[in-house]
Amino acid sequence: MNIQDVKPLEIKVQDRASMDEDITAAVDRMIEEARRQRMHGVLVTRLGDGHFVVGLSNAVPFGYTEQLDFRRLTG
Repeated sequence: MNIQDVKPLEIKVQDRASMDEDITAAVDRMIEEARRQRMHGVLVTRLGDGHFVVGLSNAVPFGYTEQLDFRRLTG
């Protein structure tokens, strides 16, 4: 299995509690995939308020989880 075989998880939430719970679950799932491959890290991308994508990334070293906030880049 390679990075193309692991689909990023899209998350849309309405409140902070759901956000924390859903992102944690998605990151945990991606960490499992990253451990199998031992090549990629996990990237959490915030696309907007309550809208996130969690996936594996070539830009993130194995063993790391990083965050990217597109709201800062586009606003």
